[in-house]
Amino acid sequence: MRIHFRPQPDPQDLEAIARGLRAFTFAANKHPGGASSTVEAITALYFSGATSLAEPGPGGDRLIFSKGHAAAGWYGALWMLGAMPQMTWQDAAGFGQVGHPVPRMPVRGSVPGMEMSTGSLGQGLSFGAGRALADRRDGLATRTFVVLGDGECTEGQVWEAAMTAARLGLRNLVALVDANSSGSVIKLDREQWARKFTAADWRAVDVDGHDIGAITRELLAETDRPTAIILNTVKGRGLDAEVEGSNTLSAEVEERHLPDWDTGALIDAALAVVDRHHPHATQARTVPGGRRTAAPMVRPSRAELLSRLDGHPKGAEVVAKKALGGDLAQELAWLPMLWMAPDAIRNSGLLARMDKVGSWHWDTPGADVLQCAIAEQDAASLAAGAASAGLWPVLFSMEGFYWRMLDQIRQSIAFPQLPVLLVGTSGGLGDLLGPMVQSDGCLSALGAIPGLEMFEAADINTAKLLAAEALASSRPAYLRLPHEAVPVRHTLTELATRPTSAGAWTLADATNPDIVLVTAGALRETVLEVADRLHANGYTARVVEVFSTSRFARLDAGQRAQFLPPGVRAVSIHNAPSRVLGSLLGEGATAIGVDTYGIAGSPQSALYEAAGLTSDALTDRILKELA
Repeated sequence: MRIHFRPQPDPQDLEAIARGLRAFTFAANKHPGGASSTVEAITALYFSGATSLAEPGPGGDRLIFSKGHAAAGWYGALWMLGAMPQMTWQDAAGFGQVGHPVPRMPVRGSVPGMEMSTGSLGQGLSFGAGRALADRRDGLATRTFVVLGDGECTEGQVWEAAMTAARLGLRNLVALVDANSSGSVIKLDREQWARKFTAADWRAVDVDGHDIGAITRELLAETDRPTAIILNTVKGRGLDAEVEGSNTLSAEVEERHLPDWDTGALIDAALAVVDRHHPHATQARTVPGGRRTAAPMVRPSRAELLSRLDGHPKGAEVVAKKALGGDLAQELAWLPMLWMAPDAIRNSGLLARMDKVGSWHWDTPGADVLQCAIAEQDAASLAAGAASAGLWPVLFSMEGFYWRMLDQIRQSIAFPQLPVLLVGTSGGLGDLLGPMVQSDGCLSALGAIPGLEMFEAADINTAKLLAAEALASSRPAYLRLPHEAVPVRHTLTELATRPTSAGAWTLADATNPDIVLVTAGALRETVLEVADRLHANGYTARVVEVFSTSRFARLDAGQRAQFLPPGVRAVSIHNAPSRVLGSLLGEGATAIGVDTYGIAGSPQSALYEAAGLTSDALTDRILKELA
């Protein structure tokens, strides 16, 4: 049995806090059904002394409120502890209004203690697992708690995360499932959840979700595996009898169904108890700044990172997707890296590193390689959780498999701007496994995610440069690597001196070009050959390599004209959907790419022929347009 962090308040005090939180929840009247059913759990988590969640400052336990639509009771607890300084309870209960500093659903960093942006259900347990892994890696005795809804537990990613947490031995991870038997309008059997978590090798217990003492006892229990506390609750607990427990309670309830309580008196009574047991809370509520948050980690500069990397010689033909992970894992071992691969880890070049340090587990906490199951959605959100705790996750996956992760990248990584580097291997044409693993339109979909910096490398040295650029930026990024080997054109030292802010370089130039050829990735050498053939036919060509479509898209007209002179014909050539580069060129340009559903098989040369992306086919097409 764990010890209490503070002397345990008597049951009457805890009940007074719960009444105040429920009054706050009904005053807010935002998803009060699902919010009121978690009130006792929130009370036990923050105020029973069983966790360090209420303690001021960073470095303690963490809570992920995965059922973000029903966060009102949790917001009430954060407000009581000073996370929303200089707000009255009426102000705090107005969260989600236009201009209010606290959003309707949790957004990471909005207030201290809000660790994850939630709302798209099913991702919180994976995020929590990443956080718990990072804490164990850092040698911390903290725990991560994740509040889930039972409706949310019908999401498949929850069970990906449950299996991952058990396989990794994350005994510092605790899930609390609000089993109010409501999956939106579907009635759910609350008895199934303990069986399912037990089958996933968790310690799972059923408790009365409105019994603070029972919940507290389970929070104090010692275990050698992850814990799932199934809270048997009543949806809308405390509402009018006509709607309490109703399966149709949703965003708000009519005023006639709200209890006729003296809300202010109940909240004041709760505050008196909180302030008696947590003296820091009074000052935190009234002083600007309130509860403290951890200072952001300062990352080494790109120059410092590049100084630790070894480049490959000019002319070397290295398959970047098979070399980048292994090279960087060795060269960046001095940093808090977490190398991940949710499919065949051998395709990422990480096998040698894993053979040396092992794959991460509770019993090997220092390992920096995490061999993931084939559960890409879980891996993406886990990487986000690890990044939130200070690790540097780099996730390798075949580009076509990123289709499965789009929402996780959007919500868990890009929206809160967590610094995860996503590496897409086998970008373009050439995979033998068929069209379902082909990247086809995935690059376009990834590029449409706001806040995700997009990079694409041709050769291994460019890949190393862009990886260092992404890691130093402290922003989420996607790095596309080609399927095939592309010869090294510049040393890493030479590349390090090049400016990267524009997202493009001019590889070959002419004083007054007749045409500008724009390319990216694996087709770089082919396009340079096309330029030579055009020159032999009397045309001059400029060749521009775009290595970051997101940066190039942000250029203003004057900056873009340095690469694309007004009035000069432009053609983009890419082994990706034609719109990826074509959208950057403006009106009148020609966009050449792969716009079919998927081209796969062997030999690779036949695939480029079928796509019309050989130097012969491209030269003939462009000459016809120039004639």
